[in-house]
Order: sequence, then C-alpha cells, then structure tokens
Amino acid sequence: MELSFEIQLQNYKRRISNILESFTDAFFELDSNWVVTYWNKEAERLLLKSREDMIGKNIWEVYAEAIPLKFYTEYHRAVIENIAVRFQEYFEPLKMWIEVAAFPSGEGLSVYFKDITAHKLATEQLQKEKQRYLDLFNLSPLPQWVYDFETLAFLDVNEAAINHYGYTRAEFLQMTINDIRPAEDLDRLRMILSNKISLGNSNRVAVRHCKKNGELIYVTVEGNSVWFEDKEARLVLAIDHTEQIKVEQALVASEKRFKAMVQDGSDLIAIIDMDGKYKYVSPTSLRILGINATELIGKNVFDLMHPDDKKATVKDFQHLKYQKQLQLLPFRFKNAEGEYRWIETIITNMVDDPTIEGMICNSRDITDRIESKIKMEESISRYNIVSKATSDVIWDWNILTGTIIWNKGIQGIFGYDKTIFTREWWRIKIHPDDLDRILTEFELVIKHKKARLQIEYRFRCMDGSYKSVLDRSFVLFDENGEPVRMIGSMQDITERITYLHAIESQNSRLKEIAWIQSHEIRAPLARIMGLIDLLDDFSTSNDKKNCIQHLKTSSQELDAAIRNIMQNIV
Repeated sequence: MELSFEIQLQNYKRRISNILESFTDAFFELDSNWVVTYWNKEAERLLLKSREDMIGKNIWEVYAEAIPLKFYTEYHRAVIENIAVRFQEYFEPLKMWIEVAAFPSGEGLSVYFKDITAHKLATEQLQKEKQRYLDLFNLSPLPQWVYDFETLAFLDVNEAAINHYGYTRAEFLQMTINDIRPAEDLDRLRMILSNKISLGNSNRVAVRHCKKNGELIYVTVEGNSVWFEDKEARLVLAIDHTEQIKVEQALVASEKRFKAMVQDGSDLIAIIDMDGKYKYVSPTSLRILGINATELIGKNVFDLMHPDDKKATVKDFQHLKYQKQLQLLPFRFKNAEGEYRWIETIITNMVDDPTIEGMICNSRDITDRIESKIKMEESISRYNIVSKATSDVIWDWNILTGTIIWNKGIQGIFGYDKTIFTREWWRIKIHPDDLDRILTEFELVIKHKKARLQIEYRFRCMDGSYKSVLDRSFVLFDENGEPVRMIGSMQDITERITYLHAIESQNSRLKEIAWIQSHEIRAPLARIMGLIDLLDDFSTSNDKKNCIQHLKTSSQELDAAIRNIMQNIV
C-alpha cells in the first residue's frame, strides 16, 4: 500500500512536470528563501541557464543584475502582499524584453515569463509610425482636418487649420464642415458630398470657406476616405488660393482698365520702331485724327508732321538712343482732313523689352490749349502795350485762383522784377498801420456787391521803403453774384502826399506864429505902451526907475518873441 502511494506520487509529479515542460512560456519556482526549486526547458532556452545550474541556487545570486529592476521589487511585492503581479521589463544582459506573471504558491513563488522583444519592437515601431503620422498631420504648414462622413462633424484638426481659420480646437470639434461654408454654397457642398469616394481614393475641388472673423477665402480642398476611430471619415487638405485669385482678378481688372485706356482714353497710344514707323496704333486715332489705326501701320510718323516742326522733332527723337524717356516739344500733325493739329507726345524707349520691341508713344491733341496760349500771349502783349501808355501800376486779381497779374509798372514804381504774385503777397506789402482799414474796405465792397473802390494806402517797395498810392479798382461778378475778378490801377501819389504834408506843416507853423503874435508879442507891447503913458504922469525919481525897469523887461520879451517868429519862418 505504501509503495503504491509513492508510485502514485511519482506519477503525479511526472504528470505535473510534463505539464510544466509543455508550457510555451518559461516557468520556474522559488521557495521562501528565493532558491530555485523548478526550472523548465523554455526557461533554459530563454535565460541560457540549464536546470542543473539553477536548481538549488539563490535566484538573486545568479542574477544580481536583476536586483535594481522590477524583477526584484515585483517578486517581493507578490510575496509580501500575497498577490499575483504582472509586468514588463527590459533585461539588458540578454537584450530582451520579458513579460512576467508571478503569484505566491505554497511556501514560495511561481513565475511564468516569455520573450516579448519582437512584439515590443513591433509596438514601438507602430508607435513611431503613428507619431510620424501625427507629426505629418499636426506639423503640416497647410490646414488639415478629419471629419465624420455621416455627421460631417470635425473629428480632428491640425495647428495650421486652427491658426489659419481662427477657431480654437475646442470650437472646431463642436462644428461641422457646413459651418465654414458660406450659406449660399451649401447646396454645392451637398452635391459634392453626394459623390461618395471609396476608401483610399481622393478627389480635389475648389470651394469657398469662411474664417471665424467673417473673411471669405478661396481654397482648393483635397480629400481622401479613411477610417478614423472606427468611423468612416474624410481626411482633408486645404490650400488657400485667395491671394493668387485676388492677384489674378486684379490682373484681369488691370487689363480691362488698360484696354479701356488704350481704346477709349483721351490719349493716342502707339508703338514705333527706331526709324519712326508705326508698329501699333490704338483705336483712338480715329477719334483724335480721324484716321483708322490700320491706315497708320507702316507709315512714318515724321512724314505726317508739319515741315516747320519736323527737323527739331527728329533731332529730339535721336536723344532716345541715350535716355529711357523723352517729352517732345509740341508739334503739328496732319489729320484725315489735311488740317494740322498740335500734338504733345511722351516717348518711352522699350526696344529691349521683348514684349514691346519699340518706342511707346503717348500722344494727345493740345490744339485748343496752344491756340488759347497764343491768344493769351497776344492779349498779354496788348495789355503790356496799353500799360506802357500809363504811369500807373495795373493789376488783375483772379479771385477764384488767388493769383494777381501786374503790368511792368510794378518794376518801374516799386522795383519788383516779377509780374505774377498771390493775394497774400499783396497783403503783406501794405503798411501795417493801413492794413486793417484796407481789408475792411475790400470786404465791404464785395459784401455789398459794389462795382468800384477808391482808396489810399502805403505800399512797400523792393528796397523796403513805402510809397503812397491811390488804388482805384472795379469788381466783376458772375451770374450768381459771386466775385470772380478784380481789376485795379495804382497811382503813385507819394509826391502829392509829401507836398500836402509840407503845406499842412507850413500852415501849422503859421498858426503858431499867429498865436505868438496875438499873445506873446502883443502882451509885452501893451505893457510898453502903458509904461510910456506912466512916464508922463510920474513925478518921483523912484517911480521913473520902476517904469524904466518894466520897460526894459518888456523890450527883452518883445525881442525874444520876434526871434521865435523868425525861427519858425525859416
């Protein structure tokens, strides 16, 4: 019976051993003193230690390098707390990642472990690939997002989209792709989404988006169907073409403006070669010259000029060999009716530009201006001739422009070389003591719409001295009663004023003499006459002496008065 029990026990141990040896995991057992009591074949293979080398040995003496690692701390925790533990740890001596499951058993510890190095490396590689994808997504300079194909809700957005559109990540994740479209584009969006793209395929379309600040932008979006968090989704890349489209639109508008300027402008635009032959002429030639543009192609511009202007114009034209741009002197050009029109032209040398290969001429008809100038010069000539016939200074004030034109008299009388000044210049030449009075008079004339004004004041000369003038002028009003022009004549009355001042001074002295005569002379004279009468009546010598003394004093006073009169006369 006892033998049979031992046999059964051995058989039981054999079966347990067979089971432990059949494990795909490595397995060993430790007693309460950390001595190895069992070590299966997989443990031998993984840890490169035979069963004979390990059984009966302290695990920490054999693997002292494992003491600082989780193996030591976790095994002790399992024993102390009587719990099962599971962990992963890298074992440097064997260059191996090991996954361990250990639990208390009887008086010791049972340990299962396996090599997970390949799995760990694969996981790390997968994590790296995932991180690489996240980096490509988050660090992309172009806006990207993922949205749910069913609900159209944003599932994820990158930093570029957040920065470009102005929404925070939290705001994006509360929105759908409808929220970044203008309301009028939603029907088109639904049509685009109706063409469902199969997984792995992509499509590209140009659309409009709205930023958070309301700015409308033009973008090209490229989408690809993907699985994201177990959902059918779309990964979208957005490229903003707004600036490019604005530039293109501006270019189109610029071309339209250029076309309008060339075809409908007031200038005649032409391109000529270095010999002066027309290569291109704008349609405005028909309106300006009465000649169709096609009729001028191939003709020489100098053959259509007035003979008297051709030589000087050709000479100026030669300067374009050395300078980029030139404004020609006005010349006369024959139109369709054989009449000569005055033309003003600016030429730019664009021979080296392959798109032009010629001289660009901007010309305009200035006949009316030239004729007006000629008439004005004739008028001014007549004006100066008339001005020479008078000694007065003639002035013409254009109230609308503030310009005052003077005749040559301004030089002869006041010493100024120029003949055109502003009203402000005239104002500061008036003597300060006369200025307020003069300005008040002018304002009253204009206010009450009086036609004429006559006033005297002092006007400063070139040398700083002042001359007295009599200014007589009249005002011209327009049909609305507003003053537009004032014409005046300034007469130098300095000598007359000086003469009047001399007369006034002489009269003043005569008045003073008369006063002296009536007061200072007659008083001592009356006393002398009275003293003479007293001499006849006085009998005492003392009385005579007093009379003589008074007579002497009165005589001296009379003499002084006569001398004063003489001095005033001189």
